[in-house]
Amino acid sequence: MYKNGQSEGSSSKVWLVVLSICLVIFLFMFYNVVSLGPMMSLDAWISEHVVSIQSPTYTKIVLFITNINGVLGSAIISALFILFLLAKKSYKAVQFYLVSFLGASALFTLIKIWVERARPVLKIVDEQGLSFPSGHATMSMTMALLFYFIIVKNMVPSLSRTLLLLVCIFWPLIIVFTRIYLNVHWFTDTVAGLSLGVFWTILVYKTMVK
Repeated sequence: MYKNGQSEGSSSKVWLVVLSICLVIFLFMFYNVVSLGPMMSLDAWISEHVVSIQSPTYTKIVLFITNINGVLGSAIISALFILFLLAKKSYKAVQFYLVSFLGASALFTLIKIWVERARPVLKIVDEQGLSFPSGHATMSMTMALLFYFIIVKNMVPSLSRTLLLLVCIFWPLIIVFTRIYLNVHWFTDTVAGLSLGVFWTILVYKTMVK
């Protein structure tokens, strides 16, 4: 369904390289967390120094943005997008979206339970649950890539496709910043979440989309 639209701008080798890089990044973060490796020092430094840019006004804005990709926000956006796809009778796209979205949700949840990493002590909002990997980072990247893969197939190669890709990359980075700003996640949590989102979504894409 999407193969023709994507084959012009990418190849199997490129996707394999991207998958490999993301897997290596995730495993590197995972190893550092479970073994208390050197990245923990960077986590602590960022957590301590992000306090200097916090303010009541900024925090209100950041909370609004981060909640867009929260559980409720993600569910609403996904439901609306799926309804749009159903109206277009894009049933394979709906299947692709659901498998990727639900799979990513289950994946990061299971890893959280396995690793059992606590959130930063200096968090400024009452965020419950475990920390590694960041669910917001995972799902924002997963959803951004899903939108890209599904929408780009109807776009001819042009500047608009590039702009779409940039937006789909930029949004997860904004969400990552909000999680670090609020001190509800360590830096390594967010990097692991982003890499996990890319790895899983592309894996599903290359497996399901013919």
